[in-house]
Amino acid sequence: MKKLLGILVLGLFLISSPANAGSYGTGELTLSNTIVDWFIKYLKGGYGKKPMVFLTTKDGRGALYYYCPYSQCAPGNFNIEIKECEKRNNKECKVFARSRTVKWKNGINKGNKESKFNSKWSDAEIKAKLTELGFLGGTTSTTTKTEKKKETKKKVDSKIKKKKKTEETKTTGASLTEELKELNKLYEDGVLTKEEFEKAKKKLLN
Repeated sequence: MKKLLGILVLGLFLISSPANAGSYGTGELTLSNTIVDWFIKYLKGGYGKKPMVFLTTKDGRGALYYYCPYSQCAPGNFNIEIKECEKRNNKECKVFARSRTVKWKNGINKGNKESKFNSKWSDAEIKAKLTELGFLGGTTSTTTKTEKKKETKKKVDSKIKKKKKTEETKTTGASLTEELKELNKLYEDGVLTKEEFEKAKKKLLN
């Protein structure tokens, strides 16, 4: 009997997955400060409050969220919740997160286990994760981590070239020390690889 119930629940979950996939938001999205506060409140829940679904408007300025009734979430689509969100905000809504996993695809977020949030995280940690996934701080699908690294590298190279052209860099030991410190910080933060760090360091010293 238990096996039969298990198979039935699994079957319902598999049937509901494609429907839910169509409910998930896609495209660039920047959450407003108010919606971020709502999301933090939703994640942390409380006694008997298990996060079920967090919906937001496509402009990131409206939202609606639900907890699982009696702390038990049954598999199913979110059409009713989406319609209610659209009714309250008078804008198109999509699923941003299911349970504590962000499902909105923006080109950075993949919606897998790496997109899962922990209710015990601090507000700052949650905001940092949202920024990493591209939903805060102006990070969009067009600005990936790789591109950010390239931009930083260009700035470093440009700075080195400018400094090499000035007498201050050639003659002032203090300026050179500061440049080396900056390079070292970029290396420690993971922006530059060891090879890139050594190359830039060599340019400065020469």
